[in-house]
Amino acid sequence: MTRISKLVFLLLCISFNLYASDNPNIAVEEVTTRRGLKFLLVENHDLPKVSLNISFKNAGYAYENARKQGLTWFTSLVIQEGAGKNDARDFAKKLEDKGIRLSFSADLEAFRVSLNTLSENLEDAILLLSDSIMRPKVDPEGLNRIFEKAKVNFNNLEKNPYFIAGKELGKLLFKKHPYSKSKYGTLDTIKSITRDDVLMYIKRNFTKDNIVISVVGCVTKEEVSALLDKYLSKLPSKRSKVRKIPVKNDFGPAESKNIFMDIPQSVILFAQKGIAYEDPNYYNASVLINALGGMGLNSILMKELRQSLGITYGIDANIISNKHGNAIGGSMSTDGSTAGKAISAVKNTLSRIKKEGINEQLFKGTKVSMVNSYIFSMFNNNNVAAKLDNIQVNDRDIDHINNFVSHVSNVTLEEVNKLASYLLDPENLFFVEVGRKVQGK
Repeated sequence: MTRISKLVFLLLCISFNLYASDNPNIAVEEVTTRRGLKFLLVENHDLPKVSLNISFKNAGYAYENARKQGLTWFTSLVIQEGAGKNDARDFAKKLEDKGIRLSFSADLEAFRVSLNTLSENLEDAILLLSDSIMRPKVDPEGLNRIFEKAKVNFNNLEKNPYFIAGKELGKLLFKKHPYSKSKYGTLDTIKSITRDDVLMYIKRNFTKDNIVISVVGCVTKEEVSALLDKYLSKLPSKRSKVRKIPVKNDFGPAESKNIFMDIPQSVILFAQKGIAYEDPNYYNASVLINALGGMGLNSILMKELRQSLGITYGIDANIISNKHGNAIGGSMSTDGSTAGKAISAVKNTLSRIKKEGINEQLFKGTKVSMVNSYIFSMFNNNNVAAKLDNIQVNDRDIDHINNFVSHVSNVTLEEVNKLASYLLDPENLFFVEVGRKVQGK
């Protein structure tokens, strides 16, 4: 047996054993430092690397003032333009010299920080991270560079049919709800952002009472605790009042929108009402929607629209379970002349599954695929840190990371097909089509 074959065999054996035990056996420890900072830790000493994720809850772009839309995203770029004693060039050089990957991103619900480093450089990495979120330069030169980047970004977004379709679908589903906002705002709202806006955003949102921290890798809780206390304990203790966001799960009657764009193929996004993570049927729904559009070439929608009808190279569907709004969404691309046929095929397929359900072979294959995918993802420190981060941001049970396999294993075909009969709503599917030959033209 070759070396590669032995590795694959070993991974498969591990996968099988973990599946059989219904438990990925991730030892998650909840730790509180001497100065009151809390974090989740998974020690993994296989490689001398550490992944550290930080999120500031309730600080995402859904919470922005409409007049300053895009501020969260803009801030995520500005704080990379130098911090502490380092200008932008020196800051980037220090990261590069130490092989540190540090990134910032704006999400619906949270402002997120991702850090990956060798264990020996962890203190340097956390120092640079703390400088970014506590002592950013935010100088005129940096602001001007980001404004120029924003212009290029908007120019690219205007040519991206998936972005255009996604933005319009969000408006159809959520209307005036904060989830309808665009992460990037508009060029006008971005131009209105000032240095004081960025600094005020940081002051209001980067605090100890809304920070969540996840650490995975070759490090001890004592080492992490000492570094977090040293570099992050001086964050402000309390944040200002947080805007309350209502829960929206009812989208009303279905709507469609057609947008002209001179592109070779039409891009079509679709969505319907979803299911909350807290719903007892959530895992039944996960199996159902994976069977519909999450199994690659083996999914129901792929077989129908690609193999049987030959009108798309790819179609997918997934569950979108956010804190304040849920949906089941999907996407596909097709020639403009077959766009109407593709939309009808999606509706017809969902109607058939709603009435007949899925068969036992696909049901079993879907569960095995979901479990294997999840287990293999646990071999990556970055993935584990991201999962721990999402658990904390969305106020979910810490045991979720170890219970996923057993939850999926316990799903029955009868439960899935019963759920399909009332969850799938083909008559209330929202569609957005972007392309040359939009319907009606």
